[in-house]
Amino acid sequence: QPPLSGATPGSAATETASMACPVTQPEWILPPDDPAVSGAPAFGYYYVNHDRSLMASAWWAGDAAPPLQAGDAGVKVGWFRPAGATLQISGQRLDGQAPPLQSHVPCCYPTRFQATGLIFPSEGCWQVTATAADSELTFIVNVVPQP
Repeated sequence: QPPLSGATPGSAATETASMACPVTQPEWILPPDDPAVSGAPAFGYYYVNHDRSLMASAWWAGDAAPPLQAGDAGVKVGWFRPAGATLQISGQRLDGQAPPLQSHVPCCYPTRFQATGLIFPSEGCWQVTATAADSELTFIVNVVPQP
């Protein structure tokens, strides 16, 4: 398992960041095999709900990955949800005032995989909640300002 981005566990930087924003630590897992995803599944960081029916890629958690950034460019996030279920994503800033998270969830992905676009309108500590059928997943991320 590769290291997570940011400071090492137990360091002053990690403790300060966790007090400021209780970021959800993703799991290093092998996602489900899905015909909509080319090639064999590969291990990666994912946020996962209790019964593994809903997962969100946390590609930004890797040590060499850039952090999540606020702004109109947005971020592409892959999800696995119950096959064919409508995925709904919402989000709110926890540490200040901001417009809500904007999500773009294209229609009609028939398999478990669903590509999405998320736009965080400001930097800060964000709670993201997704639902699909009877499944729900909530996680918290830290979003940095645009350079």
